[in-house]
Amino acid sequence: MKIPQYTVLLIVSIGLAILSCKPEPTKTNPEFTYPAEFGSIAYPNPSNKPAQAGIELGRHLFYDVNLSLNRTISCGSCHAQVHGFADHNLPVSFGIYNRKGIRNSPSIINMAWSPTFMWDGRIRHLDVMPIAPFTDTNEMGMTLPGVMERIKENSKYLNLYQKAFPNKEINEETTLLALSQFMLSLISNNSKYDQVKKGKTKFTNSESNGYELFKTHCNSCHSEPLFTNHQFEYNGIVAIESDPGRYRITQLPNDKYRFKVPTLRNTEITYPYMHNGSIRTLDEVLNKYVESSHIESNRNYSGKLIPITLSESERKDLIAFIKTLTDYDLISNPKFSEIH
Repeated sequence: MKIPQYTVLLIVSIGLAILSCKPEPTKTNPEFTYPAEFGSIAYPNPSNKPAQAGIELGRHLFYDVNLSLNRTISCGSCHAQVHGFADHNLPVSFGIYNRKGIRNSPSIINMAWSPTFMWDGRIRHLDVMPIAPFTDTNEMGMTLPGVMERIKENSKYLNLYQKAFPNKEINEETTLLALSQFMLSLISNNSKYDQVKKGKTKFTNSESNGYELFKTHCNSCHSEPLFTNHQFEYNGIVAIESDPGRYRITQLPNDKYRFKVPTLRNTEITYPYMHNGSIRTLDEVLNKYVESSHIESNRNYSGKLIPITLSESERKDLIAFIKTLTDYDLISNPKFSEIH
């Protein structure tokens, strides 16, 4: 039986309409997006755009204790989610065989906007930063070939690498790129401070007063919205061990005892403070900077602290504001959590 031409046209029209209404195929590996409020990123590798599969691979690598010499230490051992990806409230970190490090492990949030890494800025590219803890004898104690051997021992990684880097080998390059992708995804931008800036809530009177004090006394170094200026400043700590800080890298006299300005985001939960973890509480930090002229003047350092004056109530208000920088979403997000 011959089908009338108008019927054929009707069937074709309906078919085209159905096809046009079908949703676009879901991306199996969607790319990660950065929050606009932080501005342009500093991460210099445009070919390594974080995507779901790469972030997930990096997460597995980040928490894998088998990538240390005695299979006890992972990147997450010294950068704990519950502490804003800083250490477990230890003055300095401990690595394999309980070996003691020399500096406090800082938070690794919002790394996409950081031009340098480590307290002394000796590393200038995120893609190579993991090499330092992997190979340090006091941290993970491995070689990069040794790390790759451990990765290839574990069958789970074959599928993870294939998803993250199709048609590429499981090698040192893809491993470091995946770790970068995970670290780039550790964005902290949902604290109470951020909610206030978005008009979703308001500061208390104490927090509001503290914010004004912060802008007056602290913002030049801990600049909004990232709460660091990414510079190297004298922090008033001249340890007996004489850690020279930035000077160790540059050999410039003016860099002696200067350390990278840490972000104040999540600082409520990243104690103890300073490069050597020598100050335990926020109140003790203020003791160092408020009306403080007791810096060790007999030492040859290039920096100088300018004392500020705060009343007792102003100190409480300033700390109240600093606590609004704690991002509870970050520290509870299962996408960043250790894999069990």
